[in-house]
Amino acid sequence: MQFIRTSLLYKERFFDWEEAIAHKERMEMERAVFGASEFFSQKAFLTSFRGIEKVQIEHEVETNLDIVEIWFNPWKVSYNELLELFFDLHDPTARDNQKYKNESLIFFSDKNQLTLAKQKKNELKQLFKDKIITKITPVIEHINI
Repeated sequence: MQFIRTSLLYKERFFDWEEAIAHKERMEMERAVFGASEFFSQKAFLTSFRGIEKVQIEHEVETNLDIVEIWFNPWKVSYNELLELFFDLHDPTARDNQKYKNESLIFFSDKNQLTLAKQKKNELKQLFKDKIITKITPVIEHINI
């Protein structure tokens, strides 16, 4: 009888422990916001990475800009991985013969995101012969995507 009681207590504690971790992960979601034009494959964010919990997409008609807001679990996917995916999904350069204006934007939420975005942009400058046009700017909190 003592063994059964102890097993039940252990199972209760184990269940609470799993719940606590799941709750902590939900509470520690981070936000990444990107914008781009010119054939930006924003829908790839919906299925490409584990750890992406929620994606909202908005198209700005007057600027022909797609803005993607991503809520992600940093324990499962890093902001740096999302930056890499962002640059894989669009052309961050400007060319002289381009017919339409191309835009590329990274909206940062904190100093860490700003630092990582600047590092990634600098890495790309070494890889592309055309000018990298990606702008890095603070996220505007009052705009709901």
